[in-house]
Amino acid sequence: MYKASESPHNETTFIPTGFPVIDSIVGGGIPRKKIFECSGQWSVGKSTFALQVVAHAQKQGIACAWIDSEYSFSERYSKDLGIDMNKLDLSQQPYAELLLDDAEEWATKHKNGLIVIDSIGGLLPKEESEKTSESRSIGLQARIVSSFCRRIVPILATKNHALIILNHNFVDIQTGRLKTSGGEKLSYARSIWLTLKRSYGKPAKRTKDGKKTILFLEAEIRKNKLFPSEGMKCELEMIPGQGFLSAPPTLFEQPKRRGRPPRVSPLSPPK
Repeated sequence: MYKASESPHNETTFIPTGFPVIDSIVGGGIPRKKIFECSGQWSVGKSTFALQVVAHAQKQGIACAWIDSEYSFSERYSKDLGIDMNKLDLSQQPYAELLLDDAEEWATKHKNGLIVIDSIGGLLPKEESEKTSESRSIGLQARIVSSFCRRIVPILATKNHALIILNHNFVDIQTGRLKTSGGEKLSYARSIWLTLKRSYGKPAKRTKDGKKTILFLEAEIRKNKLFPSEGMKCELEMIPGQGFLSAPPTLFEQPKRRGRPPRVSPLSPPK
């Protein structure tokens, strides 16, 4: 035991994402020693965002690992986004336990690295894989993720790693709240929760033949234990097949107050 002022885990540094607009609302980038969760519906650029963050981190000499639970990793697309394939460690396993063990083993052997899990929602427990489609396996994934969070958090802190978790959104039918796969323990363990979705009222730009050329995405901070930015939003532009565009910070303006202006009597003294 030591004095609180002497703790080696007090200071948290950040890995810049390569997107100033994201860094501005997050508080500096992807935090080391912490869990950063990025979630959203399908086709909103979660994996693309993470790949571009990895590419930017590799340029800074940071060791990176990609844990692929969905077998969706594309070498061609990753190269197009700037990934150095010779420097990226990749794990593709059929079961959740093997994938998370690989992540934990890599984190133990390396220092000052960046780990991406794509995705929590795609993790398949071994017990579930051995059952038929009619069998029920309630809580298996959450139980495995819960155990992984308890084990990985101290490793992240002592080895100075950053962990990006990609996840799927869903709405809880009982409470109406937005949640992500992996159970409540992951909700507690993550330090930052960033969501991505299509910008409301801004349709994609298209060519004359209907091909989408630019997609407008909205990023929102749902949880941030490191920086007072919960609720802050920004807009991103993504070119399909080429990734997100890096641009100066552009935060959404606060909505103007609706309704009639207050009535002022002509006899009222000026303020």
